[in-house]
Amino acid sequence: METATPAHDAQKPSLGMLPLRSWLWTMPAAVLYLAGLGVGLLAKSMGRTTPELGVDVDLSHGRSAVLTGFSEVINYVLAPAGTIVLLVLIFCWMAWRRRRPLQALAFTSVAAVGWLSSTVAKQVVSRPRPPADAVSALVRETQLDSFPSGHTAVAVSLALAVVLVVARNRAERLLAGVAGLVFVVLVAFSRLYLGAHYLSDVSGSLLISGAAILAWLPIWNNLLAPPLARRWDSSRMQRAPR
Repeated sequence: METATPAHDAQKPSLGMLPLRSWLWTMPAAVLYLAGLGVGLLAKSMGRTTPELGVDVDLSHGRSAVLTGFSEVINYVLAPAGTIVLLVLIFCWMAWRRRRPLQALAFTSVAAVGWLSSTVAKQVVSRPRPPADAVSALVRETQLDSFPSGHTAVAVSLALAVVLVVARNRAERLLAGVAGLVFVVLVAFSRLYLGAHYLSDVSGSLLISGAAILAWLPIWNNLLAPPLARRWDSSRMQRAPR
């Protein structure tokens, strides 16, 4: 039985290849990202007392200890420092525990691109946070970085990374997609519950991070995954007993 060639191996999902390899996907990705920025700028133009502020105000009434504790945990775990630690832990687990370094790189790159794209959008839009007094904010945010929600962007990016990189078949992708959607909704709710974001901020994260990841897939598949797979295959051949 013939052994697989490096080119053959480069096509295996376990070695980091992901869906959507055509460069044509970068065009709709760019359109979606610009549309996301447009949503943020439009929302910003409506001022801090935009009608969507009512959602935050309503959620601020009758807060419970359980929901407050849940939201505060998410606030710290998915903060920038917590996200970095989380991605490093996931990378180490996949690369060394599961011995799939290319899959670990693929997962980390997808999650990081989706998250960092929200940071870029924050700088472009520079939207003020909801007025803390009006929403009885439980976290004090003073910078002009309300749109999009970084925490929600992290949740979206992690969910898509699981669907694209970890799930191995249609059933697993469906299960991961449903679980990821629930995760994203819970994180988005926590940001509104704490009074840290507007509704358009958390919904905008879906558009911004999703568009960035869509643009990243052809870059990873065409420029990074093939040479990494060949190097990994060569390294395994050198380590194999003769």
